[in-house]
Amino acid sequence: MPGNMREDRLRGSHSLSAGTQRRMRAAVLIGAIVVVSLLHYLTPTSHVILHPLLQRAYYIPILLMALWFGWRGGLLAATIAGILYIPHIVMAWGANEEYSVAQYVEICMFFVIAPLIGVLADQERKQKQKIQETAVKLSETYAQLQASMEQVRRSDRLSALGELSAGLAHEIRNPLGALEGAVEILQRSELPSDTRQEFAEMAGKEVDRLKSLLTHFLDFARPQPPQRTLTEPAVLLGSIARLAGETAKLSHVEISVDAQETAPIAIDSEQIRQVLLNLVLNAVQAMPEGGEISLRSHQEGGAVILTVVDQGVGIAPENIERIFDPFFTTRPTGTGLGLSIAHQIVHGHGGEISVHNNPDRGATFAIRLPIAAAQPKTSPDERDLK
Repeated sequence: MPGNMREDRLRGSHSLSAGTQRRMRAAVLIGAIVVVSLLHYLTPTSHVILHPLLQRAYYIPILLMALWFGWRGGLLAATIAGILYIPHIVMAWGANEEYSVAQYVEICMFFVIAPLIGVLADQERKQKQKIQETAVKLSETYAQLQASMEQVRRSDRLSALGELSAGLAHEIRNPLGALEGAVEILQRSELPSDTRQEFAEMAGKEVDRLKSLLTHFLDFARPQPPQRTLTEPAVLLGSIARLAGETAKLSHVEISVDAQETAPIAIDSEQIRQVLLNLVLNAVQAMPEGGEISLRSHQEGGAVILTVVDQGVGIAPENIERIFDPFFTTRPTGTGLGLSIAHQIVHGHGGEISVHNNPDRGATFAIRLPIAAAQPKTSPDERDLK
C-alpha cells in the first residue's frame, strides 16, 4: 500500500508538471500575440515595410498554438490575434480601403490555416498514441510469449528427463537381469569350474556394459564446455582417417579425405574428433559388405561444413527425424546415446548437425561449424602431424 501511494503521488506530480508546462506554453504564445499587436500600434504607418513583417509575425504563435494544442488552440490564437489586430486596421488604415481589405483577408487566413494545422497535429498525436499503445501491447505480448516459451522449455526439459530416465531404466534392466541369473548360477556349489568361469566372464561383460552405458549417460547429461583452439579442418579429418583406418580395413572399408582449403575453426578438437570418429565407426558398421567412406570439408559463407559420406545401408525414412534422440538405436547392442552426444557437442559449439540419405546408397552426415575470426594457432591435431 505505501508503495502504491508513493507511485500515485509521483504520477500526480508528473501530471501537474505536464499541465503547468502546457499553461506556460499557452501564456507565452498569447503573450507573443499581444506583443506583436502592441508593435503594430506603436509602429508609425510610415514604416510600410515593418507592418507587413509584423502582420506575418502573427503566424508564428498561431501555428505553434495549433501544433501544440490542436485545432481549438489554433482557433483561440487566431481569434485573439483578430480581436487585437482589427482595431489597428480601422484606426490606422481605414482611409486606405485597398490595404484594409488585404488585412482583413489576412485575418481570414488565420482562421483557415490555424484549424487545418491543428487538425493535422491532432491526427498525428492520435497516430502516435496508437503506435505507443500498440508498442505497449506488443511488449506485453512479447513478455507473455517469453514466459510461455520458458514454460515450454521447462516442460521439454522435464519430458527429456523422463525419456532419459525411462530409456536408462530399460537399458539397465537387461544387463541386471543377466547379472542376476549369472549370480544365481554361480552360487551353486556343484557347478563345474569351467561353467563357473564362463558365467563369471559373462557377469564381467555385463558389468562392463553397465559401466559403459552409465559413462555415456553422464557424458550426455553433463556435457563439458568446449575448450576451443583454432584447428585446420583438413588436419582434423586427416587425424580421423588415421585413427579409424585400421578398424575400417578389417571391414574392407576404405577412408578417403577430400578437404578443400578453408579458414580455421575455433573448436574443442577432442570433442569434434569424438563426434567424427563416432560417425565414421557407425558408417563402418553400416557397410557389412565393405565400400568407401569419404571425409570432406568445404567453406560456405561464415561456416565450414564437415561431411561423412558412406556407402552403407542408409537410414530408414521413418528414423531420420529420430536419429539424434536419446536412446534411439537400430542396433541390438547400441546404447542410442552416441548420436545424441554428437548432437549436443556440435550445438555446444554453436553449430548444426544433420543427416540425409544419398541418392544411390548410404547416408551423409553434415556438421556445420562457425569459422574462427582470429589467426590460426597450433592445435592438438596439428601437433599430431609433427
